[in-house]
Amino acid sequence: MYPAHPLDAVTHPDPYPYYAALARGAPLYREPALGLWVVCHPDAIRAVMRHPAARVRPPDAPVPPALCPGPAGTLFGRFVRMNDSLPHTQLKGLLTDFIREHKPGPETMAWPETGALTANAIDRYLAAAPVHAQAAFLGLPPSVYADCAADIGAFLSSLPEVSAGPKTTAAHAAAERLQGRLESHLLAPQASPALRRLSEAGMRANLAPALLAANLAGLLFQSCEAGAGLLGNALVLAGRRGIRGAVSDRQAEALVDEALRKDPPVHNTRRFLAAGMEICGQRIEAGQTVLLVLAAAAMSEPESQWPFGALGHACPGAELARRHAAAALAHLLRTGADTVSLAARLRYRPLPSARVPQFDFPKEPSQ
Repeated sequence: MYPAHPLDAVTHPDPYPYYAALARGAPLYREPALGLWVVCHPDAIRAVMRHPAARVRPPDAPVPPALCPGPAGTLFGRFVRMNDSLPHTQLKGLLTDFIREHKPGPETMAWPETGALTANAIDRYLAAAPVHAQAAFLGLPPSVYADCAADIGAFLSSLPEVSAGPKTTAAHAAAERLQGRLESHLLAPQASPALRRLSEAGMRANLAPALLAANLAGLLFQSCEAGAGLLGNALVLAGRRGIRGAVSDRQAEALVDEALRKDPPVHNTRRFLAAGMEICGQRIEAGQTVLLVLAAAAMSEPESQWPFGALGHACPGAELARRHAAAALAHLLRTGADTVSLAARLRYRPLPSARVPQFDFPKEPSQ
């Protein structure tokens, strides 16, 4: 049975025939169940992404209201991924150059501790491992990897909130720690050559160190859910192939690449209209929200990088994410994860955009 709508597809056991049907059908339509316009064809998605009225955040809420005021709101507002402001293009270019030029040292990777490889331990590993890998890439000391993962988790858990509460309080504390940790790292005397070049380029562009440091924290933030989805879906693929035990780096990369093509970690993204626009002969008014179904676009263009977005807000760390997921997968297989059992019983976390497998959940009540 097909999913009820594109958001239902993210957690569906097999949404890809549905996505293929969307790709073949109308490039743009109104989904009454969601109150959204839905765009499925690659050309239509690009047209929306290029339109100056299409914003990554609602114009009247550039930061989730529950996070304001406070450190979590300040940090979120600085993320280039969540921003269409004038410095966006400059900052995106600097970050892209940093990722391309930064060559981490040969320090041994400190992966998250798993203990007994229970379903719960695997779920926790999926959430933490991408942040550990990104922290290592940034050159942070291994002693803070787990703290970074915990802080990113606390920050993320507050984003669905509509009003301030205990999760928001925890997010403010986590954001303050992340901002301070990354700012100290950026400005430290022993900072890597690439970090020093980033800082110097930021100064020339009149970008404050606090903004640069926030976007180093933003790289940790970006890695979390999408990284968990890529790693988890590659793990499920390994189980369905009967792959157990240690694999080579090349085998791990092949599994990750296949997961990107066949079961990608990010299925959709949104744009919020600051003004009216006309796309595919349809008029969409200001204030409306458009759902861009990247997974449907990928059915039409399987060799494109749709899971990582496109154009101005395409993820600059796509290749980095691929390498990190492969390394994290290889480590998990070496530790003896029972991939076949994991792939036999799973569901997907109830997220609107990221497809992240979940292995620890209550049994369904018997009928």
